[in-house]
Formats: sequence, structure tokens, C-alpha cells
Amino acid sequence: MKTKYKIKIVLSLLAIPALSMSLQAADWLSIAGTEPSFIKKDGKKVENHNNKPHFWGFIQVGYQKNYGDIFIPGKGPKTGLNLTPFSMLPSSLNSQSGFEVNRARLAVRGMMDKDNTLDYFFMTEFGEDGITKPAGHTSNNYLTDASITYRGIPYFNIRVGQFKYPGSEEGLRAVFTSTYRNFTTAGSQLLLERFLPNNAKEIKPGTFQAAPEQSVGAYRDRGVELFHTAKITDKTTLTWAGMIGSGTGMSSANASGEPTYYGYLAVEHLFGKGKGYYTQSLKGFAWYQNGKRQLNNKDYTRERYGVGFNYFHNGLRVGAEYIKAKGMIYNGAKDVDRDPYGVNWEYQIAADKSNEADGGYVNVQYFFVPKKWEAMVRYDYLNRLTNSTVDERKFKTTTIGLSYHFKGPTRIDANYAFRDADASDNVKAQKVLDHTGDLLSIQATLKF
Repeated sequence: MKTKYKIKIVLSLLAIPALSMSLQAADWLSIAGTEPSFIKKDGKKVENHNNKPHFWGFIQVGYQKNYGDIFIPGKGPKTGLNLTPFSMLPSSLNSQSGFEVNRARLAVRGMMDKDNTLDYFFMTEFGEDGITKPAGHTSNNYLTDASITYRGIPYFNIRVGQFKYPGSEEGLRAVFTSTYRNFTTAGSQLLLERFLPNNAKEIKPGTFQAAPEQSVGAYRDRGVELFHTAKITDKTTLTWAGMIGSGTGMSSANASGEPTYYGYLAVEHLFGKGKGYYTQSLKGFAWYQNGKRQLNNKDYTRERYGVGFNYFHNGLRVGAEYIKAKGMIYNGAKDVDRDPYGVNWEYQIAADKSNEADGGYVNVQYFFVPKKWEAMVRYDYLNRLTNSTVDERKFKTTTIGLSYHFKGPTRIDANYAFRDADASDNVKAQKVLDHTGDLLSIQATLKF
């Protein structure tokens, strides 16, 4: 009897904060890591005791065309090398246009007991992207998420496994909800981590290059996370999270043996309408991450932090984020195949902490026909290797788009990105960057 009484006390203590989590719009930590404590039944809100597995998934298919020119020098030591990966389509970088199955994911989630104290989430990937085919190399990685969350302690959720780490809004957001086909330049290059093997070639002091042997990080890591969302007022919530990760992304290999630490804090004011990605609210957030990566048996610091906000109300969405990076700066893909008709891409990383970069975005979207037609415009930028006058590169992209929603996230998106790249203190590099072209993307998303 005493045990049952204690369990009821714990569940009642969990009920209040869990209710606030069920109302959260952009509380992606709770949305992905926990099952709702309350559900609607016969028009009333009741406790959730359904412990049956919930199977779901989504598919994203479409067409892309890159209007840039491919630059291959005709003579000299670099004959046959494609110097313009930015004129090729990610993630395989082997064509300038084509139809694609970008993502095809299947997932199962649920709670192991009717008291909802132990939740699980598993997801697989069968599309062609940076997870399964980074830079055209096969990774044989099809598992994106595998986690269990323990909720039996008041005011603490404990999540263990492989999942999205607490960080950037662009990374935390459920990817199928975004009406943009591609990540921002800063998100892609500074946060979508590329991993090199420990024996990567050091092409110059502190800069390494090698073919990828595993998938991109996909804003994920393996480790243990503590997180919680508390109700400050009737319409205001506070979310915090801390995580100790392996720093390996979706791989178990870690040459450095050092953990990566993550911190996250967000305050959100709810306007009281909608749910999930479409809950109407104003959210401010900040995040930080720091860890070690080993190359040639030397540990290098990788530090990232950012701050931003997201607003959605009456069909208008406005968001912005600033990102700062130190160490382990992705310096682009490099072709090592001298056959002018072929490519063999390797990643290049400027590893030392003295290498810095920053970037961000401003996004505006509006449903000019409620729940059906949505227009959008996003400006994003990246200043890469700002510590070096010769190596600094500045990327600026303005993306306009139009979406038609069939129901919720099931929709068709059309994007056109105006892209510009600058190396003002490096004439030779600028001649290559002048081949940067615009990018057309059309994508259909089906969630089931």
C-alpha cells in the first residue's frame, strides 16, 4: 500500500509539469523524448494510459537543380579536379540536377508502462542524404534515433541513447515540418558535423582532409540527457537541458575518449492555440556545446554556441538565430579524383581552436490562405575562418518559397535560393567562388 501511495504522489507531481509540456509548441526536447501525459478523449483532457506502440514515418521526395558552373582547371597539377562542390547537389555531390528521395524514415515510439514513466523512441533512415551517403560515400548507417526516457523522478526527465542533442532550433526542429528543402549555410557547415578518421591527412598545420567513414552528425549524439519544462505562469514555460554525449554523432567510435557537454535554456510564452510546430507562441532560447575531437592522435577543441527566437501567431512566423563556432571548422569538400569525368570527395577540417566562424539567419513565413498556402523568405549567412584574411569565406543566401499544405506537414514546397560567396582578400579563390549558382528545389512531404 505504501508503495502504491508513493507512486501516486510521484505521478501527481509529474502531472503539472507534464501538462505544460503537452502545450509546448517548440519544446522539441519533450516532443521527441516523452509521450504526452494527457490526451483528448471525447472532447475532454484525460491522463494518457495507452502503452501501445505508435508507428509513424515520413517521406520527402523532389527535384533540385543547381545553376552554378562546374570549374575544372584544364592544365597544371590540379588537372581534372572539380573545385566547385557548391555547384553540385548534396549529399552525394555527383550531379547538378535530378530527382531524389531525400528522406524516407520509419519510426516507433510509445511508453512501456501505463503509468508513462518509461518512454521510448526509435527511428530509421532509408533515403539518400548525409546520413546514408555523405559526400557520395556509403556509410551503412540507417539508425538515426534510439532512446529511452525515464520520467519517474519529479522535475527531471532522464533520456539515454542516441538522439538529437539540445541545441540550435534549426537542428532540434522536426525536419519534416520545415518548408525549406535545405538547411541554412551556417547550420549545415557549423553544426551538421562531419567526422574524419583519426589518421586523416594533415595537409597543412592544423588542417586535415580525408574521405568520410561515417555519416554526418545530423544534430545527434549518443549519451545521457537531463531535461525538464516547468510552468512559470499560466502561459509561460521554462525549458532547460543538460547532456553529456560521446561526441561521435551516430557512431560509437571516439578516438579522443573525451565527452562533449551540451547546455540549453528556453523561455516560451504561449498564445493558447494550435499544437506541435503550429502552436502559437513566442520563444527565446540559448545553447552551448563543447567537446574534443582527435586527429593524428591530438585532441582539438570543438566549441559552439548560439542564441535566437521564434514567433508564430495568426499565420505569421518570424525567427532568427546567431551561431558562433571555434575549432573543427568544416572547410568544404575537396575532389581528389583527377579524372575530369569523375569525382571522389573528401572533407576538409580546420581543427585548431584559433579557427573561428559565425553565422545565422532571419526567417519570415506567412499563411496568406490559412492552413493551405504559405509564402516564405529566409536570409542566412556564414563567415567562415574569420581568423584568417586569406582563408576567410563569406556566404550569403536569400531563399524565397511557396508551400501548399494538404493537411498539416503533408505538403509541397518550392524554394529558390539566390546564393553569393565572397573571398575578397583572395583573388584566386574568388575566381572559383564566382561559379556559385542559384538553387531550385521542389519537394513533396508525406507524413503518415
